[in-house]
Amino acid sequence: MSLPPSGVLSAGHVVTPDAVLSPGWIRLAGSRIDAVGLGEPPAEPGLPVTSLRGRWVLPGFVDMHVHGGGGASFTEGTAEDARRAAEFHRRNGTTTMLASLVTAPLADMEARAAMLAGLAREGVIAGLHLEGPFLAAARCGAQDPRHMIAPDAAAFDRLLARAAGWLRVITLAPELPGATDLITAAAQAGVIAAVGHTDATADVTAAAVDAGASHATHLFNGMRPLHHREPGPVGALLDRDEVSCEVIADGVHLHDTAIRLVARAAGPARLVLITDAMAAAGMPDGRYQLGSMRVDVAGGVARLAADAGSGGEAGSGADAGRRVSGAIAGSTATMASVVRHAVAAGLPVTDVAAAASTNPARVLGLAGRTGALWPGLDADLVVCDEAFGLRAVMRRGEWVTRSRGLIR
Repeated sequence: MSLPPSGVLSAGHVVTPDAVLSPGWIRLAGSRIDAVGLGEPPAEPGLPVTSLRGRWVLPGFVDMHVHGGGGASFTEGTAEDARRAAEFHRRNGTTTMLASLVTAPLADMEARAAMLAGLAREGVIAGLHLEGPFLAAARCGAQDPRHMIAPDAAAFDRLLARAAGWLRVITLAPELPGATDLITAAAQAGVIAAVGHTDATADVTAAAVDAGASHATHLFNGMRPLHHREPGPVGALLDRDEVSCEVIADGVHLHDTAIRLVARAAGPARLVLITDAMAAAGMPDGRYQLGSMRVDVAGGVARLAADAGSGGEAGSGADAGRRVSGAIAGSTATMASVVRHAVAAGLPVTDVAAAASTNPARVLGLAGRTGALWPGLDADLVVCDEAFGLRAVMRRGEWVTRSRGLIR
């Protein structure tokens, strides 16, 4: 049974899937959006109108790839640590998120999957993303190559069972033996098979897409680079209309030109903005942990420490598995900062809103619940100023945070 209208938000710009309504309004009914319209809100006796002082309203952000933030992590620590990480990102505009794990001993990954599944049942997170352990040591990035294994059906089944129906995405390297069978098994289980941390050629990557892989994990990063005679995974993934493509638009992982090129090649329906954030997001510079690896943050940039532990970013061939200190190790970004950077890089606001909310919600099968400012969906939204600085966050019709003086 639908609830009666409970209030109206009036804003300078409301970004919907169809257009930017300037000015625009959103009518709420409890936790959901009841109506959206152009102009000043219609007068309805007894219905309170909240003025957002001409600000931008975008759908709440959906982060498919995040490891932690606010000094806490999904990859290590307790369930309360995971809650703190999720709460940090909610305060920074991410109203829906997956908890991403990194490569670790299989038993450890199983235990964390079970713990995080409990938080998913509570609605703290929307599910799990396993970034490992079926990755290529040659492109391990800041992950620990000691625990990387070839795709194995029995290992996948164990992880799937411990995730208890909440495993949404698994990243793997398609050139590894057994990868095709695992992609098929993932698709049959309703899990998105993503290509990442891979040294695959374009042909091998295309074959993986043929087998059912449908997502690119942080395109360009942790994979064989694009070359005009061997396009590698970057070229093959951009070339396929059925593949959604993550990018980390934080000003560190990718040059702004690369962000614009990917946006043009993928188009507004395939681009997905992520943070790939680790515990240091929102925290001072210093020493942090990402799985088993030690990370130093300086100037807001997270890099593998000189004494990181075993593993790190490596080349191919004889260099495979060799630890290289200084490799980028996740990000310290929030979705709010990624959105602001993408707009500053020249992407249209409507495309940025789609990439930060609508597209990842659709990829995850959540488009009927969230990801857009549209009647019937959850009232998940963010309020931004003219420079796209975050001013307020609403999740399911309740204010999570709002800056002083924003609302009248």
